[in-house]
Amino acid sequence: MKRGDPLPLEGITVADFSRVLAGPLCTQMLGDAGARVIKIEEPNKGDETRRWGPPFVDGVSAYFLSVNRNKESLALDLKSAEGRAIARKLIERADVVVDNFLPAQRKTLGVEDLGGRVIHCSITGFDADSPEADTPGYDLLAQAGSGLMAITGDSEGEPAKVGVALADVLTAHYATSAICAALFARERTGRGARIEISLFSAAIASLVNVAQNALVTGKEAKRHGNAHASIVPYQLFHASDRPFAIGAGTDRHFASLCRDVIGREELSSEPRFATNAARVKNRDMLIALLESIFAGRRASHWVKRCRKAGVPAAVVQGVREALRSPSGELLVVDVDHPDIGNYPAVLNPLMMSGKRFPIRIPPPALGQHTDAILRELGVNRRSPR
Repeated sequence: MKRGDPLPLEGITVADFSRVLAGPLCTQMLGDAGARVIKIEEPNKGDETRRWGPPFVDGVSAYFLSVNRNKESLALDLKSAEGRAIARKLIERADVVVDNFLPAQRKTLGVEDLGGRVIHCSITGFDADSPEADTPGYDLLAQAGSGLMAITGDSEGEPAKVGVALADVLTAHYATSAICAALFARERTGRGARIEISLFSAAIASLVNVAQNALVTGKEAKRHGNAHASIVPYQLFHASDRPFAIGAGTDRHFASLCRDVIGREELSSEPRFATNAARVKNRDMLIALLESIFAGRRASHWVKRCRKAGVPAAVVQGVREALRSPSGELLVVDVDHPDIGNYPAVLNPLMMSGKRFPIRIPPPALGQHTDAILRELGVNRRSPR
């Protein structure tokens, strides 16, 4: 992608009826790739995340800022016949429609089966063919119900949710990839598609090897804290000043760790540790030995030695620390917002032909584009914001 080239989804219009996180993150990614995203919001209230805080920046929620850039805002009362009629006009012009309605809400709006060339993606809590299809979806419940929470946290402690709404984020990525696949298929067939993805199914599918292990062994998955069920050493360690992580995923990595990092080459040929299977079996003994060695020096010392030896390792950083690191700084840009001035934001991490997608417009004020969009649709009135 050269300077001046159109973004990949330029010319695609997305009618975004979603709220909170999974849907808005999906449509933000489509917007980042060049699509025109029109976010439909309830007048006077808008997306719930506009009120989720602190923190706020001059009254604007940081949560809302994180998933609503590159969008326009249309304030529309979908409970009224007029609002639904306007929504239908917008849908008729859209290439993609994204919603996170419950089935009854979707029926009321009349977006159950759009057909034609439109790609309609519904994001739900549970799959439409499941007994819980009418149950609202929340990330916390998806993490709890899918098993993700059960495998997260200290082995001797309680189940724990991941520190970000991961089920929502994973669902957003599944939805985005499905929409892009459907757009590509439409180029060949001329037909749209009906896409459904739930937080629960996305979380289940994202268990990958953990789910496969449970299926083939018939045993319940366990929590391993900051360690790995099938690879040793692949976990958190404690240096004299702070924690750091080592991912010695192969026997070669382990041999390098022993020889070049800690100066204990004999450990890599010790029968109890020579293979990964043996290290998993003798995990406690090996980890205790490594911890006693690592406690003697600073984390930066060990990470430097590991990287020189080709052993994957990293210091455990805080979020602010990570954002200020040399690699993190490449993802942070200043965005000019009409109400709050410049604020820092994290870019879409994708690089296409060596370039990242730009933030073209900041997250919109509630109903900011209502009048212009209504004129475009041929509706001559002002809609409340």
